[in-house]
Amino acid sequence: MYRLFVRFFDSVDAALRGLDRGLRGGLRRAWSGSLGDLATALIIVATGLGIVVTRLIDRLDNTVAWIERAFLTVALLAMVWLTFNDYLFREYPRLAVELRDGPNMSLVLMVWVGFLGASLATRRKSHLAVDATDRVLAPGAARFVKRFTALLAAGLSGILAHASWTLVTESLEYEDTVEGLSVWPGVDTVLNPIIRLLPGQPLDGVDWPLIDPTHNFPLWIAQAVLPLAFTLIAARFAIAAILGRVDKPANDGAGTDLDPVATALPAPTAAGTRNPRDVLMAGMIPGILAGLGAALYFGSGTLIFLAAVLMVIVGAPLFVAIGTAAVASANLIGGYDSVAVVTDMFDATKKHELLAIPFFVLAGNLMTRGSIAERLIGVARAVMGRTPGGLGLASVFACAIFAAISGSSPVTVIAIGSIMFPMLIRERYPSSYSMGVLTTAGGLGIIIPPSVPMIVYAIVVSTPRSPLPPSELFLGGVLPGLFIASVLMAYTLYRTRDVPVGQGLAQDFRLVDYGRNLAKALRHGLLSLLLPVLILGGIYGLLTLEPFGIDLSIKFTVTEAAAVAVVYALVVELLFHRDLKVSKVPAVLVESAVMMGGLFLILVLAISFNRFLTLQEIPQHAADWLISHIHSRLTFIVLVNLFLLALGCVMDILSAILIVAPLLAPIAGAFGLHPVHFAIMFIVNLEIGYLTPPMGINLFVASTVFKRSVVDVIRSVLPFLFLMLFCLAVIAWLEPLSTALLPADAVSNTFLHTGR
Repeated sequence: MYRLFVRFFDSVDAALRGLDRGLRGGLRRAWSGSLGDLATALIIVATGLGIVVTRLIDRLDNTVAWIERAFLTVALLAMVWLTFNDYLFREYPRLAVELRDGPNMSLVLMVWVGFLGASLATRRKSHLAVDATDRVLAPGAARFVKRFTALLAAGLSGILAHASWTLVTESLEYEDTVEGLSVWPGVDTVLNPIIRLLPGQPLDGVDWPLIDPTHNFPLWIAQAVLPLAFTLIAARFAIAAILGRVDKPANDGAGTDLDPVATALPAPTAAGTRNPRDVLMAGMIPGILAGLGAALYFGSGTLIFLAAVLMVIVGAPLFVAIGTAAVASANLIGGYDSVAVVTDMFDATKKHELLAIPFFVLAGNLMTRGSIAERLIGVARAVMGRTPGGLGLASVFACAIFAAISGSSPVTVIAIGSIMFPMLIRERYPSSYSMGVLTTAGGLGIIIPPSVPMIVYAIVVSTPRSPLPPSELFLGGVLPGLFIASVLMAYTLYRTRDVPVGQGLAQDFRLVDYGRNLAKALRHGLLSLLLPVLILGGIYGLLTLEPFGIDLSIKFTVTEAAAVAVVYALVVELLFHRDLKVSKVPAVLVESAVMMGGLFLILVLAISFNRFLTLQEIPQHAADWLISHIHSRLTFIVLVNLFLLALGCVMDILSAILIVAPLLAPIAGAFGLHPVHFAIMFIVNLEIGYLTPPMGINLFVASTVFKRSVVDVIRSVLPFLFLMLFCLAVIAWLEPLSTALLPADAVSNTFLHTGR
C-alpha cells in the first residue's frame, strides 16, 4: 500500500512538473514572439500617452496660470486706483475722475482677486497649513500624507464648485444684481448678448431669463469666479495627488518669491527610516478620517469636530479643515445644503474693510522689495549714534517703525533682520542677543498699527449689533506696542552694557558730528519716515492744516489709508528712490494676490462656519457654561491667557483669530472686558506664539535669514520670551493701557458690559 501511495504521488508530481515546464516554455515562446511584442508595444504606448497627457496638463496649467497672473496684476492695480480715486474725488475733486460706485466695483474685483489668488496659491502649494510632515516624518510617509490631504482638498473643492455653480444659476434665474453697483452706460448692452448665448435649458421649468437693458450690474458676474476658482483648485489638487506633485515648486513663472513664511520653512530633515510617527500619521490618522467620513452619516457634531482637528494635525490646508466642518455641519446638523455655505461665503465679501488686507500686504511687499527698510535703519542708527547699545536700540527702533508700515511680523524680521544682523555681529554684539532681539522685535508688526491681524480680528468678531472698527483696534495697539518696544530697549541697555562702543557713524563724540550724521540720515530717509505719519495721521485726523484759509486736512478710512500706502510706496520707490524696477512690479502684485488668496479663502469659509455656530447658539451656550463655572473676572483672564498661549504654540495667529476669536469675544464681553482690551490681549498672546515652537513662524524665518539652526534661534529667544510674558501680564492687568487713547464716543463702547 505504501508503494502505491509513493508511485501515485510521484506520478502526480511528474505531471505537475511537466505541466509547469510546458506552461513556462509556452509563455517563453509566446513572450519571445507576438505576446512580448504586444506587451512591449502596450508599455511604450502607455508610457508615451502618459508623457503626452502630462505635458498637455502642464502646458494647459501654465497657460491658465499666465492668464491668472495677468488678470491679478490688472485687477489689483484697478482696485487700488478705484479706492484711491474715490478718496481723491471726495476730498480733492479736481484731481480725480468722476466715477460712480468705485468702492463697490473694488469689492467685486476683490472677490475675483481673492479666489483666483487662492487658485494660484494651490499651484504654488502655499496654502496655510499646520504642515509639520516634512519635519517629523520620513520622506516616503510625508509624501503619502500630502497626497492624501490633496485628495481631501480636491473633494471639498469639487463640492464647493458644484454648490457655487448652483448659486450662479439661481442669480441668473432671479435676475439678481449687485447692490449699490451700476453698469457704466453701454456695458449693459454687451452683457445681454452674453446671457442670450447661454444654453437654453430650462431651470426648474423656467426658461433662462434675459437681463433687462438697465444699468444694474449682474450678480452672476461677481459670483462666476467661485465655480471657476473652485474647479481650478479641485483640478490642481487632484492632479497633485495622482501624479505625486505635492512638493512646493521652485517658481511658477512669476519671477520672484516674496512669501516670507514659505521661503523660511526649513528643508525636510526627517530620517529615511520608518518610525512610529510614520505609522500614526501616514497610516492610522488617514484611516480614522476615512472611518469618520463614513460615520458622519449620523451627523454627530463631535465627529465633525474630531475630523476637522485630525485634518489639521495631518497637515491638510486649513481651508479644508474649516470648509469640511462648515459643509458637514450645514448638511448633517443644520439640515441645509452646501449652497447655503457658499452663499454665506459670498456674503462675507461685502465688507469694505476686507479691501485693506490686500492693500497693506501689497504695500509691505513693495517696501520690502525697495529700499524703505534700509533707509529706516539708517535713520535709527543715526538717532542712536554712539550710545552704548545704540545699534541694539536702533534694531528695536527700526522694527517698530517698519512694523507700523508693513503690518506683518515675518516681513519685518526679513526686512530689518537681514540688514541689522550682520551689523550687530560686526560691532561685536553677542550673537544670541542679536538673533533674539531681531526675532522678537519683528513681532511688533502685528501689534503696532496698521496690523493685518487686527483687521481680520475686527471683521470676524463684529456683528450688526456690536461693531468693532479696525481703527479702534489700531488706537488700542499703540500704547501696548510702545510699551513692549520700551521693555525690549531697557533689556538691550542691560544686556549690552559691556559691549564696547563702536565707531558707528561718527568718528568722535562731538555733538556737531552727531547732528551732521543725523541730518544726512533724515534727508536720505525722510520719505520713508513720512509714510507711517501719513497713514496713521490720516486715519485719526491728526493732519489738519489750513494755511491762508485753505483746508488741506488729510483724513481717510482704514481702507483708503491702505490704498494711499500702496500709491505712496509705488511713487516713492519708482520715482524717488528708484530701487524698485518697473519690470518687477507685476511680480510683486501677483505675489501679493497669492498671499491674499490663501488668507481670503480661509476667511470667508471661517465666517460662513461662524454664522452656523451663531445660528446654533454655540457661543452663547459656551458663555453660559463658563459663567456658571467661573465666577471671577480675574480667573477668566488667567485661564483665557493660558489657553491662548498654548494655542499660539500650535497654530498661526490668523488661523487662531478666525477659529477662536468669534467664540471667545462674546464670553469676554459677558465678563465685562472691554472689547478693545480683550482684542489686544488676544493678539499679544498669539504674538508670543510667533516665538514658540513648534509653529513659531518667526523662529523659522530667523533661522533662514540669520543662517543659524532653529535650535540656536530658540535658545536666543528664551530671555525675550520671558520679557514678552511679563509684557502680556501688564497689558492684561492694566486695561487703560489698551483703552486710554480711545475717544469717548468710540463705537466699541456700545458692546455689552456686565461688570462681572
